[in-house]
Amino acid sequence: MIKQKKIKILITSVGSLVGQNILDVLDYNDFNRRNLVTVYGTNSVASSPNNFRCDECFLLPNTNTNEFEKQIVPIIKSIEPDIILSGRDEDTEVLWNIVNNYNLKTKVPYGDIKPILYALDKWQTWEFSEKHNVPYAATFMMGKSGGINELKLFCEKYSFPLIAKPVRGFASKGVFFIRNWNEAVEASSFENYIFQEYLGEEGVNDKYFKMMDGFTPLFAHAPNIYHHSCHTFISPSGEIDSIFISRNEHDSGVTMGFQKVYDEELERLTINYAKAIYVERGAGPVTVQFRKDKHGNYKAQEMNMRTNGNTFPRFLLGQDDLGLIINAFLPDFDFPIYKVSKEVEKCIINKSLLSNRIEKEQLDSLTTTKIWKKS
Repeated sequence: MIKQKKIKILITSVGSLVGQNILDVLDYNDFNRRNLVTVYGTNSVASSPNNFRCDECFLLPNTNTNEFEKQIVPIIKSIEPDIILSGRDEDTEVLWNIVNNYNLKTKVPYGDIKPILYALDKWQTWEFSEKHNVPYAATFMMGKSGGINELKLFCEKYSFPLIAKPVRGFASKGVFFIRNWNEAVEASSFENYIFQEYLGEEGVNDKYFKMMDGFTPLFAHAPNIYHHSCHTFISPSGEIDSIFISRNEHDSGVTMGFQKVYDEELERLTINYAKAIYVERGAGPVTVQFRKDKHGNYKAQEMNMRTNGNTFPRFLLGQDDLGLIINAFLPDFDFPIYKVSKEVEKCIINKSLLSNRIEKEQLDSLTTTKIWKKS
């Protein structure tokens, strides 16, 4: 039953932090599984070091362009990957549609399209949470929730600050604090934006806001910025893996500290989210980010359904996402799962940037021919 051949993995947007995490998991020295797989990558930036960590990489337009679909379909048909992993949020929807519309013989480990959209679209996340009675930051969208009068009532109910963010966004880009009614009125004209209840202690940002009204700092850093990231895996048959909870400390928008913690309430809430996702025919990796509201109650602020920027840190502390994905979606392969000791689980993961060297000949080859292949 076990096929004695390498697993072919295609990673889209391989130059992303997610792509790096997947490659780091495969290349990890103490549990190296790189010889068990052939890695193909796609990317829109030729100079990304991750491109040249693949066995073969294709230079393609951005995922959200029509040209991407035209170019990636023949590539998938040619290399016939066993599984495709998304390097960015927007890749998940695009890939699901491409694989299903063209009836391609490959797996995308995300279940049905509905839960994918629940994770991508923050208004749909709110609707999903209301439908399944799971706690989520109260959300308002102009037109969907009402007009300016209803927004006024929302502001009065949840008080300032609020958060304004794009309906579809990532990495906190375009996310703003809304500190008063005048800012709320101005933000109400933003296209495809939502208002969201701020999750955090009341008054903790007052000093920060006062500073922002004076001299503008070179790097803005709001206080008390951390969240709990709760991750699990849902098999296609509905089994829910153990819940991995981390406390993520941020500095100027970047996760600097990553520590595994145990919290029965967060575990229960995450299981409820996972059960609701499975009811909607979702499967695969699931992450839900929680913070406490002004009354001390845990509420989610977002969720995603793919491998992410914490895939490698979680792996180092004992949750092998990649192994779970491959064994669940490619059962004919026998892919080993990484296990760690209890002592390792108590470690803190520190994230840092690495410098990489790329041979100019490699870069020239990919830029010119749009394909680079490891010799």
